[in-house]
Amino acid sequence: MFQLNSKWGETAETLFQKSISSENKRLRERYLALALIASGKSIQSVASQIHRRRQTVSEWVHKFNQKGREGLIPQFKSTQKPSLNKKEFKILDQAVQKPPRQSGIKTGRWSGKSVAAYIKKVFGKTVHPHTARRYLRRLGFVLKRPHKKFTKAKEKDQRAFAMALERLEQSRPTKSVTVWIDEGHIWQDGLLRRMWCPKAKEACVDSLSPGKKKLSFYVAVVRPVGKIITLQVKKFHQQNTARFLKKIRTCLPGYHIDAVWDNAPYHQGSIIKEIQKETNIQVHHLPSYSPNMNAAEQWIRWAKETLSYNICWETLKALIRSFNGFVASMVQRTSEILSRCVSYTFGFNCC
Repeated sequence: MFQLNSKWGETAETLFQKSISSENKRLRERYLALALIASGKSIQSVASQIHRRRQTVSEWVHKFNQKGREGLIPQFKSTQKPSLNKKEFKILDQAVQKPPRQSGIKTGRWSGKSVAAYIKKVFGKTVHPHTARRYLRRLGFVLKRPHKKFTKAKEKDQRAFAMALERLEQSRPTKSVTVWIDEGHIWQDGLLRRMWCPKAKEACVDSLSPGKKKLSFYVAVVRPVGKIITLQVKKFHQQNTARFLKKIRTCLPGYHIDAVWDNAPYHQGSIIKEIQKETNIQVHHLPSYSPNMNAAEQWIRWAKETLSYNICWETLKALIRSFNGFVASMVQRTSEILSRCVSYTFGFNCC
């Protein structure tokens, strides 16, 4: 069994402390390995635990025994300067501000490979994709998950709609509510999202390949009372929309109801107009391409986060049971509904 040279005055406890406090990442790893060895573990078990070769850990022990801390300090192979000069970095910075295809790189997003390809094409220099990623970080870029920006949306119309809703809220009588309505699907198969897992383990989510099986539903977020109303359906059409409006009226007897929804085909037509009169629900249509203005969108995202992210349900019935339980839990989560299910209305007070 390997042992550490006692002349350097290090113990398992001091080495553990240094594995936490050292500024150098690689030095922290080496201190941790030595601390584990000092506590009685074998070279093989330590190598397996920190995902290093046995020979590598043995070399760290030998270097420490010979030179102490100095033997553990990583020896960097080179301090090579960046391949690009200041002018080239400026050109690269301007290029990566735009989609790759505008620079002649046939891919949908910038990555280490696509940046390396651009550098090769424009400057005639070869860099490794890892180096290209470092260039991106040096230019101040970070990885973010994008969201859709609806370029067809008209901000002028959105602001006018938000202003009208604010006036409505300011003049709202007692026992009146705004109901934000939308439709959603939750698939039996899982939606894959980033997840935490052990470094040496592959990130996998089991799938039963259920195909296109899904749960479809209407949802209404009732503000300011913090209530959720849902209706499960097989398909969205005018008849089912009419059923849902009736259910909303049944759940909110005696309330004045202003309903807000988008311009989907099943939100329009003679059947919908008749049911609006029958239920005495005043409907307001959102401007086109404005899903972020619908508070019900936030609840659908919440439901998917709870029921769909990284999970494949064994049966559609199991998914439906869990969905029903999630909806039932909303009775005790009024404050959470009001804080999470919020419409983006350009700063106007619309709910």
